[in-house]
Amino acid sequence: MHRGVDRLGGEAGSGVEDAGRTAYVRPRQSVLVRFGKRIRDPVNAWFARQSLIATDPVVEAAALPAIQPLSHSWRVIQREAQALLDGQEDIPDFGKISPDHRRIANGPQWKSFFFEGYGFKSAANRSKCPHTAELLDGIPRLVVAFFSIMDGNAHVPRHRGLTKAWLNCHLPLVVPDRPGRCEMQVADRTVHWHEGEWLVFDETYPHEVWNDTGQPRIVLMLQVRRPMRWPGRALARAIYEAIRRTGFVQDVRKAVGA
Repeated sequence: MHRGVDRLGGEAGSGVEDAGRTAYVRPRQSVLVRFGKRIRDPVNAWFARQSLIATDPVVEAAALPAIQPLSHSWRVIQREAQALLDGQEDIPDFGKISPDHRRIANGPQWKSFFFEGYGFKSAANRSKCPHTAELLDGIPRLVVAFFSIMDGNAHVPRHRGLTKAWLNCHLPLVVPDRPGRCEMQVADRTVHWHEGEWLVFDETYPHEVWNDTGQPRIVLMLQVRRPMRWPGRALARAIYEAIRRTGFVQDVRKAVGA
């Protein structure tokens, strides 16, 4: 098993051996981020008690009815994503957009095409995928939205996220059909993507991703706020407003011109 790392900065480590990767240098973390990481476990335990839906590692997509319209139109979103692949060299590496993720995304194998994050929207990217952008505008309590493009020889090491206040939602658009491993492990459960079918999980559980097929895997990746009682919603809103002011978010905002 790989050693757990944090999304917001991760643990310091030596250079990554995969081709195309460079030595990892841990970005400087703000006082707010360091404080948030120290208190996140008790806060997340409290969020779990506030939750109106299951707190399992993998959550039934039906628990989030607001995201269902996107699955009804997934072919439209797929066409816009596939059109981008013709110019894939222009789609930046995830680690270049978000330096805080370089511990787990330190090379060209994982690319990202951002639509929005923490209220900041990329007008340029939205104009290239107008139908997808319009559908995203109909999702309430959206935190982050981007195309996640994982090349056919990629591995994202085991890591966990910051807060249980929101959930990760994958809408698979292109899933490799060649033999090979293309899967994710969330806690002790191994899951697979199926085109057009939502996969929802809680990123505060350790998770790890592989694509050994030689073909790209493309998902529309969303983070949405977890349905909770009003005290949980109030604290989640406060965390959202605090995070959107950190360098973690501002680096991404500047990189995508939002």
